[in-house]
Amino acid sequence: MKTSECETPVLLLDVDALDRNIARMGEYFHGKKATLRPHVKVHKSPWLALKQIAAGARGITCAKVSEAEVMMAGGANDILIANEIVGEDKVRRLVKLANLCKLTVAVDDVENARQISSFAALEGSRVHVVVDLNLSGAITGILDRTGVLPGKDAVTLAHEVSKLPNLKFSGVMGYEGGLGAFPDATSKVEGGKKALGLLVQTGEAISASGLEVEVVSCGGTMSYKTAAEFPGVTEVQAGGYVFMDLGYRRSGIDFETSLTLLTRVVSRPRPDKAIIDAGFKTISAETGLPGVKGRDDLQVLSLNAEHGHLLMKDPSRGPKRAERLELLPTHADTTTCLHDEYVLVRRGEVDGTVKVAARGKLQ
Repeated sequence: MKTSECETPVLLLDVDALDRNIARMGEYFHGKKATLRPHVKVHKSPWLALKQIAAGARGITCAKVSEAEVMMAGGANDILIANEIVGEDKVRRLVKLANLCKLTVAVDDVENARQISSFAALEGSRVHVVVDLNLSGAITGILDRTGVLPGKDAVTLAHEVSKLPNLKFSGVMGYEGGLGAFPDATSKVEGGKKALGLLVQTGEAISASGLEVEVVSCGGTMSYKTAAEFPGVTEVQAGGYVFMDLGYRRSGIDFETSLTLLTRVVSRPRPDKAIIDAGFKTISAETGLPGVKGRDDLQVLSLNAEHGHLLMKDPSRGPKRAERLELLPTHADTTTCLHDEYVLVRRGEVDGTVKVAARGKLQ
């Protein structure tokens, strides 16, 4: 079956480009003091996570307990949940999962840590803990969300965690997010280094206070080089490199585009306009409208729930009604979660499908 024969709209995953991206990132970390712990929220697929682990990743990063449950069931056995897990219902699931794999969770509050400790003791499990630092709020004010401020508050929390039964204090974690808002590559690197300096200094302060700090975890695809080469960082949570959406490409990250959305023209209401069968229900646009692969003459003007509006700069080039086009997502994370499966493609031929197994796993 040719790609051009696929039903639309559907996610296409170029397996050759995907494999090259995974191999390239694995090779980059070879010999580095920091290791790769990719965030799987971008793809939500154990199949893909195991590919990353096979290429050298030490484990994976998840956003939610349910996501971690799917990844563990799919074969991942070293999982960081880079998020606060709060509430009796979720903590009970967390501590059960900790009996099935090595599980690390982020905390920024001692009462949350005490609850995890209490339920882990009842379950007979051991949960690894990293103290979450609010790096973005400290540096840019962008993504000012979870985490204690770097410095003495984090040191105090680390010691409180270390005293609790069935918990193992492992280190610190932070996300230097918001770098995409910086105007150029130089300022992105400078902002990242400033944030990572606070992370590493806090880890060193905790170590100097008498606790062992095994983990200093941070980073994403936007900052993977800065993070991997920053002295004191032990692991980097880059994940988006597998698909390489337009958002990353516009910020200068140069991995290959492996994920596209196949759509088709359903109407030509005017000579300079085409309507496609892909809208907000199939591709996200919160960080900007998608592009059209290989067609600089076509511009996505807007999206409705079920339709997309395309401007044709040169109507003589088409596209014709029923013609298929590939859209380039601006944000892969919020596009993949709209779909049940990937259609795997090799050199224009369909090579099978893979389920987006953790789709809808939001709890």
